[in-house]
Amino acid sequence: MAGFPPTCSLESRECHKFPASPRSPESPVFHVDPVSNGQGPEKDLLAEKDLKGLAESNACTARNTARPQRFQLLRDLKAVELRWGALDTTELILTFDEWYRLSKPFLDSQKTYDDYLAAFLAEFGKVRVPTGEGQTIKEALACVSRLLSSKLPVIPDLPDAPESWRRIAALHRDLSRRSPNGIYFLTCRDAAKAFPGLSHQTAYNINLALAQLGVVQIVHKGDPRPNGGKAAQFQYLLPETENAAHDSEEQEVEI
Repeated sequence: MAGFPPTCSLESRECHKFPASPRSPESPVFHVDPVSNGQGPEKDLLAEKDLKGLAESNACTARNTARPQRFQLLRDLKAVELRWGALDTTELILTFDEWYRLSKPFLDSQKTYDDYLAAFLAEFGKVRVPTGEGQTIKEALACVSRLLSSKLPVIPDLPDAPESWRRIAALHRDLSRRSPNGIYFLTCRDAAKAFPGLSHQTAYNINLALAQLGVVQIVHKGDPRPNGGKAAQFQYLLPETENAAHDSEEQEVEI
């Protein structure tokens, strides 16, 4: 990754010596070029700055805080992925190395660098909700709940679709509009909250139906588990003209 020093050897346990960077806000803000959509050289420059900032802002400053601080760092990194695309192993380890260097005075002396690195990489796949996504879901659900049924999206291939389908489609539309790159997370349990009485299994089936009907695209299937798994990623596909009409719809409902 551009601007980063070579990765450290796992045998030497040497950590990188990054220059100090300003402490990041509690909830990270990532600036993505609307033309490049967070790809290319701009992505490399922003990633170098923001990944080091995230490592610093989540570093341990007291003993017995490694687990929550590390997991918050992982949530922040998932938020980076949502905006820029998947982080590679080099980027993850470089971020971890900076976190480990800053946190080391407060870490368990009985655990090694490899112990903490293994936990970091293992937990990365367990993150269900990136930083900021929980609040985004709440705001989107609140917005959808205020919409009149006549203001819900019309599904082109099924214009007489049930209101529950159209209200979940409205939730997808709202989440898409709140995402910088149009890609967003949505669990079937959260989707079920868009319409009273829906079970998460029914919401799951409706999401699949909406994908089949061309309303949404499933970018990543997620990791379903009995007690909740990793959220699926979606992209809303209905035309921009339909989205533009939604601006006036929201204003009408909120007045």
